[in-house]
Amino acid sequence: MPEMITGKKTQQYSTEFKVKAVEWSHQAHRSVKGVAEALDIHPFMLSRWRKEYREGKFAMKRVKKAPVKAKQQIKEQDEINRLKRQVAELQEENDILKKSTLSGRGTTEAFRFIWKHRRQHGVKALCRHLNVSRSGYYAWANRKPSLRASENAELLLKIRRTYNASGGRYGSPRVYQALRREGVEVGENRVARLMREWGMKARVTRVYRQMSKRRDAAKTLPNYRLDEAKPEAINQHWSSDVTYIKLGRKYVFLAVVLDLFSRRIVSWRLGENLNADFSRATLREAFKTRQPAPGLLFHTDRGIEYRAHKTQALLKQHQVRHSMNRPGQCTDNAEVESFFKTLKGELLEATSFVTLRQLRRHISNYIEVFYNRQRLHSGLGYRTPLEFEEIN
Repeated sequence: MPEMITGKKTQQYSTEFKVKAVEWSHQAHRSVKGVAEALDIHPFMLSRWRKEYREGKFAMKRVKKAPVKAKQQIKEQDEINRLKRQVAELQEENDILKKSTLSGRGTTEAFRFIWKHRRQHGVKALCRHLNVSRSGYYAWANRKPSLRASENAELLLKIRRTYNASGGRYGSPRVYQALRREGVEVGENRVARLMREWGMKARVTRVYRQMSKRRDAAKTLPNYRLDEAKPEAINQHWSSDVTYIKLGRKYVFLAVVLDLFSRRIVSWRLGENLNADFSRATLREAFKTRQPAPGLLFHTDRGIEYRAHKTQALLKQHQVRHSMNRPGQCTDNAEVESFFKTLKGELLEATSFVTLRQLRRHISNYIEVFYNRQRLHSGLGYRTPLEFEEIN
């Protein structure tokens, strides 16, 4: 760089050099900063020369031949700038390719994609990549929406309201049923398509259960459910199970008792220790809340907490028939397994908890408020468990 701010003598430039530098800086494809960098001078100095050039303070004759070194420097800088622009365009095109899923679709879908990403990538770049005209896009964007588009916009607001009211837990079948309950006449496929286009999906998760290799047949009971008809009223068939929930670096346990007629969670308990007292306390609370008549069928897995002497004594006290899964057949208790899958997908998968108290509060709100009273169950004809019990 020139010695401009030191005590040394400032470098002197010829008039021809200044004129050529000014003329280059006035060319459309070049900037003051780019020319200054190529000539190894400060941009402020070049700006001053441009001002002096305009004021006529030095001769403005054209130089027929530029210095070879300066001309090479300008050429190299132009090439660098061109490559930078090309890299930027390729990066932008790569970003568009990652988002674009419009292969084989019409121009309307392309215009919708451009409208959605126009602020990030610009209309010009998007139109070039999707091979559509800008005039066509602007004609589409300024066109008055059709009746169908207006109806879809209005329907989308209702779908979004229902989806948000469920906490993002409803997929298209339940959103469709909820809209029908509100008197909205719409097709299920249309609801599914709008939800898919706007990224609304139900929160779900997979639940895996590792089967024990040891088949302990001691103190086990047969599966009476296989020979029984489906329950026709509440408090005829109950089912119970325990699942684990990760809380920080440890695991806590959730036990539930479910009425197989209405799928209602009769009682539940959250604790840090899994033992017979834990599951028995959940069962005792269910007896206190529902007060079933003698002869209730109570189905569980083959866990030791249900085979314990104290648990068996409590069941005998209330004249309950105890039924157990067949060895290796966890699907015999499918209703409770399905509830645990739903709970983990709709609540635990999307939220992290720090304390047991916080987790208990959220599970209580999910079971007592949402699951039993608000959630539409496909197995109940898209009714809530509480509603299903009231009409039967």
